[in-house]
Amino acid sequence: MRDKKLSKAEVEEQIELAKKQLLKKKQEPIKIEAAKKDLLYYARWMFEEFYEIEFLESWYHELLCKVLMAVYEGRIKRLIINIPPSYGKTEFAVKLFISWVLGKNSNYRFIYASYSDDLATKTPANTKQMISSEAYKKVFGEKKFNKKADQHWYLDKNSMEDGGMFSTTIAGGVTGFHSDILIIDDPMKAIEKNQRPARKATIDFYTGTAKTRLRKSNPNAAIILIMQRLHEDDLVGYILNPENGESEYWTHISLTGIEKEEVIYDFPTLDFKYVRAANEPLNIHFENVEALKEQEKSMKEDWYSQYMQDPTTVETGYIDDNDFCTISQWEIPDENMAIFVDPAQSIKETADNRAIGVIGASLNSKKIPLYTVHDVHFGIWTNKVFCREIINLMIVYPDIPVWIEDAGGGILTHQNLIEELAIVNQELKEQGKPPISASRIRLFTPSKKISKNQKLDYTTAYWKNHQIRFRVGANGVEQVKKECKAFHPDKDSKEDDCFEVVANGVVMDKLKPKIPQIKNKNPITMAKSDFPKSQRAGWRF
Repeated sequence: MRDKKLSKAEVEEQIELAKKQLLKKKQEPIKIEAAKKDLLYYARWMFEEFYEIEFLESWYHELLCKVLMAVYEGRIKRLIINIPPSYGKTEFAVKLFISWVLGKNSNYRFIYASYSDDLATKTPANTKQMISSEAYKKVFGEKKFNKKADQHWYLDKNSMEDGGMFSTTIAGGVTGFHSDILIIDDPMKAIEKNQRPARKATIDFYTGTAKTRLRKSNPNAAIILIMQRLHEDDLVGYILNPENGESEYWTHISLTGIEKEEVIYDFPTLDFKYVRAANEPLNIHFENVEALKEQEKSMKEDWYSQYMQDPTTVETGYIDDNDFCTISQWEIPDENMAIFVDPAQSIKETADNRAIGVIGASLNSKKIPLYTVHDVHFGIWTNKVFCREIINLMIVYPDIPVWIEDAGGGILTHQNLIEELAIVNQELKEQGKPPISASRIRLFTPSKKISKNQKLDYTTAYWKNHQIRFRVGANGVEQVKKECKAFHPDKDSKEDDCFEVVANGVVMDKLKPKIPQIKNKNPITMAKSDFPKSQRAGWRF
C-alpha cells in the first residue's frame, strides 16, 4: 500500500514541528538548570512540562517568587501575601514553593494549615503528585516517600531525607511535628468574616499553635500567611496592629485587583521594581477593566476587602459621593471657627486613631447654617506627637478655641497638651514670637442623650443638602469621605474618628454659626437720609 502523498502545506507544518521539537530539546538543559536556581523558572517549567498548559504570566508572579525565595534563604522570616481570590496564591506559595524547596533541601519540613478540609487534603496530595512527576525528576531527580498517606507525608528516611509536609485545618491540631516553614493559607471562610468567634479561632491558632511549631534548630524558620483580606480584625489585621507587638517583624505584600492611580512596587532588597499604570488589572489574562467593574458591582462591599485588600472601606450607600461638595477659599463667608479633637479611646500610647478637625460655621442669606471643613489631620500618634499636631494647627489657625472630648483619653490629652504648650511657648519666647494662650484649650462632655451613631446620623441631612463643604485644598478630605461612605446608623465602625470631629462641629453646641453683619445701610434708610429735611415728608413707602 502506497503512502499518501503529503501536500506542500502539510510538509511545511511537519518541518516547523520538527524544528520546534529540536529547539525544545536544545533548550531543555538550560531550562532545567534555571529551574533549579530560580522559583519563577521552575514555575514556567512545571506549567509547560507537568501541567502542559500555558502559563498566563504577569508581573506579580516574579514578585511572589522573589519574596518566597527570600524566605527560603532566611532573609525574610515572617511574610504576609494578600492577593485577590483565584490568582494563584496556593499554586505558587504552597505547591510550587514546597516542591522547589524540597528539591533543593530534602530535609525541610512544612506545616500547611487552612480553614478548608478540602484544601488541607487536596493541596498536600497535589504537591506530592508534583514531586513524583517526570517533569520534577528531570530537575531534581527522584524523591521517594516513606508514607503512603497524601495528607501527611515524609521523604524516605533511608536516604537520610526527613523532609515532608504535615497538613491540618485551623480547627485541628498539630502534634509531634515541627516545621522549618509554616504556611497558613486562607485561615477563615469568607462567609464567616463577621463572626467574631471565627476570627478569634484563626488568631488563637496562630498565637497558640503556629508560633510554637517552628524548628528551634533552624534560625531561618519562617511563617507565611497567604489570604485575601476579609475583615479589619482578621488575622492580618491582628498581626499588623502595632499594639500586638509583631508588625515590625513582618514583610507585607499587598496586591490589589486594580488601582485607580499609578503605583510603584519597589523592593530594593529583592531586586524588584515595577511601575503599575493607573487602571492596570493585576493580570490582564484573567480579567480586563470591564470585567473588574462587573466584579465590583456583583461583590459590593466584599470588593474592597477581597480585591482591594482594604476591609476598612465599605460603601453602605447611606452617604455617597453625590453628597460631597467643595468651596474655594475666596467663597467662604465670615465664620466662627473651632478646632475639634477626637482623642484615642485608650490612654495607651499609639492606642488607636486620633483625629483633629478645623471647622467653620456661618449662616447664609436664608439663615441656613453652613459648615466648612478647613482641615482634618489624623493618625496613630504617640501622645507627644498628637499634642504637637494640635499645637501646629493652633498656630495655623490663631485665636480660635480648641475643644477636646473628655471621653477615653481626652482628659490625659488635655493635661499633656497644656504641658507641651508650655514647652512650645518657651521656644516661641526665645524666637521673639508671641505665646499661644492655653485658655483656648477646653474640655467638653459629649451629650449622653444621643449615641455616637445618632450624632453621626444627624449630619446626614447636612451632607445631602450640601450644608457641609470641604475647603479646596483641605487636608484629610479623602479619609473623611471614606468614613462617611462606610457609615450606617445600625452598625458600629472602628474607623470614624475624622467623621466624628466634623460631626462634633456640626451637632454639638460648641460652634455657633456666625451671623452675617450688614455692611451697607438699609436702602430705605439710605433713601430717607440722603434727602433734605424739607423733602422727607414727600416720600411714602
